[in-house]
Amino acid sequence: MTRKGFACHSPPLRLPWWGSALLAIFFYVGLKYGAPELHLTNPTLQQLAQAAPTFAPILAIPWLLLAGKQLYDKDIPEEEKKTIPAKDQERPEE
Repeated sequence: MTRKGFACHSPPLRLPWWGSALLAIFFYVGLKYGAPELHLTNPTLQQLAQAAPTFAPILAIPWLLLAGKQLYDKDIPEEEKKTIPAKDQERPEE
């Protein structure tokens, strides 16, 4: 069924926490060590590639923060754990 003319889609796939950490490493290493080694013919792009190591931490830190957030999203606070019955325990009849 469509809603207001748009098809209902499932939400996009979420990246696991370790995927965000790997992306942070990829961006940092790529910008810090890979970009300055590029030999570009356009002078503007060459200057941008030479400035890339400066931006490496700036682009890696948000991915690391996202990884930390995703890592702790699944944690259940202690007071909620006490109210959730275990699957192997029988429920008392009322």
